[in-house]
Amino acid sequence: MTTARSGFAYTRATVPAIGLKFAYAPTSRMSGVELDALWSVYSSFFETERSAFEEALRRADEVLRYHDAADGRLCGMGLLSTYAASHGARPFRVLSTSAVCLEPAYRGLNGVHRAGLFRLFLERLRHPLSDVYWYFDTFSYKSYLLLSRNLAEYWPRRDRPTPAWERGVIDLLARRQGGEAWNQATGTIGPRGRRLRPGIAELPENPDPDIRFFLERNPGHAAGERLPCLCPLNARNAAAIAWRAIRRGGPRT
Repeated sequence: MTTARSGFAYTRATVPAIGLKFAYAPTSRMSGVELDALWSVYSSFFETERSAFEEALRRADEVLRYHDAADGRLCGMGLLSTYAASHGARPFRVLSTSAVCLEPAYRGLNGVHRAGLFRLFLERLRHPLSDVYWYFDTFSYKSYLLLSRNLAEYWPRRDRPTPAWERGVIDLLARRQGGEAWNQATGTIGPRGRRLRPGIAELPENPDPDIRFFLERNPGHAAGERLPCLCPLNARNAAAIAWRAIRRGGPRT
């Protein structure tokens, strides 16, 4: 597996009619003031040390920032790395995300979906013939629901076992992200000094089947154990994301 920095300059977009803007920028260009602002948002969602946050930022290629369109206030963020990988003689590109967080007032507005589609479009411009996969690992059931609520094809999932090739890719990428904390037997990455703050993702009284599946696969989520997730960013999934965003419609759906 080889790795390369994305090389993108600043890229910006506005989510129409909902008062939310997003921008991608190289992590290497963050000033001290910008780092302080990112830490302020990040630490309101996650319990961890600032040194661990800055190390995660250094490992990432790009930072995604959400700003209120009216007053410019930073209201969310995420980290992104892109690289080439190969498994079973099949090469592919990886969009790996982490630390995605958005203040509650701006959720349900398709901002995460639109930012993802925008970044996938940029990746397609650079690598038009490559298969592209989205990888992330999470201790939040809400992140997992981004897959089950919006995508046609993803893993792991409750209604069918993960195919052999995809299991191998998850193992490859989880080992890269988690190192010795990756446990192939349990399918989770052990705690590494970071977890959600209380109240960020409280479980509903009656979890639906997808949430129950996440809890069964990742019983240590509250302590910071992470479930690796994978999905192909193919035409089928891109269409599913776009269709669900259109169906939600409106500025507050």
